Amino acid sequence: MSLVRKVSVCVLSSLSVSACGLFGGKAETAGPAEPAPAVQRMAAATSQEESWRCGDTVVTLRRLGDGASLNAGGRSWALRQEIAASGVKLVAVDDERTVFWSKGDAAMLELAGVSQPECRLIVEDRLFRAVGNEPSWRLDVTTRALILLTDWGETRVVAPGPLVEEAGGVRHYRADTLDGELSATVVDRPCVDSMSGMPHPAEVEVGWQGQTLKGCGGDPAQLLQGEPWQVVEIDGRRVADPQRVTLAFGGDGRVFGIAACNRYSGSYALSGEGLKLSQLAGTKMACAPALMDEEQRFHAALAIVDGFGIAADGSLELKSAERAIVRARRD
Repeated sequence: MSLVRKVSVCVLSSLSVSACGLFGGKAETAGPAEPAPAVQRMAAATSQEESWRCGDTVVTLRRLGDGASLNAGGRSWALRQEIAASGVKLVAVDDERTVFWSKGDAAMLELAGVSQPECRLIVEDRLFRAVGNEPSWRLDVTTRALILLTDWGETRVVAPGPLVEEAGGVRHYRADTLDGELSATVVDRPCVDSMSGMPHPAEVEVGWQGQTLKGCGGDPAQLLQGEPWQVVEIDGRRVADPQRVTLAFGGDGRVFGIAACNRYSGSYALSGEGLKLSQLAGTKMACAPALMDEEQRFHAALAIVDGFGIAADGSLELKSAERAIVRARRD
């Protein structure tokens, strides 16, 4: 992987210590630390540019330290920070009716006293995302920065110019801010989110101000996509010939395969609520009664799927109400 900088191994070797917590060692902490201020903090003399979509309008926010400038509709405003009960509130220096008030990825914008549609942060260069709980946090790794949201969105840390080291399925990221170092260690092995139960392809540990935040990262769809799965069990009953009952998840949101007799296709969607498959369409060929019965059981199981898991042996489990109703493997 290549990010903004190329650095020598000797510079990055110090990052390896951040992985100790993932491999059985005790993560070192500096004791209780004061929480970072809600306003993002950056390295000295480094500005951070963000794009936000407010309805049909895209606005640009450039931050430097505790100040910022806003560009919207061809006009620009210099902004100063004001104390707020939550989030980050920025007010135009020469017009108190122009306000940009953000919390996490959402923001409220008023221009000359006129409220605009809710704004959402645009992250076009995101390479990787990790999430965790207790407290709720999220880390975005982009080509330009590490961006940490924690304390339920109250704290936002931007550390520009991350350094990266990658070897043996482990990646280490590190970047500096005025408030300290922000680091992350990513290990490529399945991880289940403790809140949603959603599987992810990587375990993640984030280090910030003496805290170690543990969670999961990567796109859950990566665990489903790739070579077709061969179904070995449907609702507790073994499949006669797994090569005749298959599942394939495409990167375009399509699901397709063979259902004992006929070919089928449809779509799938992953969300915070789990995995859902659309109604499937297929060919209408007639086969032996045993195959037709297996096909009907397979379609009935897929119709009630609401989640999935990856077993310790790497096999796929499609679930309904947390019960595995379809089991599949790859050769």
